[in-house]
Amino acid sequence: MKHTAITDEKVEADTAAQEPGYAAWKRAKVERGLAQAKDRSAMIPADQVLDALKLAR
Repeated sequence: MKHTAITDEKVEADTAAQEPGYAAWKRAKVERGLAQAKDRSAMIPADQVLDALKLAR
């Protein structure tokens, strides 16, 4: 079996084929997630999440 590696040209071609607004949308999504992660007061405590998951079973 022949091993095939993905070349840099192939990767660049794949990213160029994406929609033009996709990169901006993805960046904005990541930035919103980072901002949300900084506001720890809005997060649900882990104990509460685990208890809810136990009850769901």
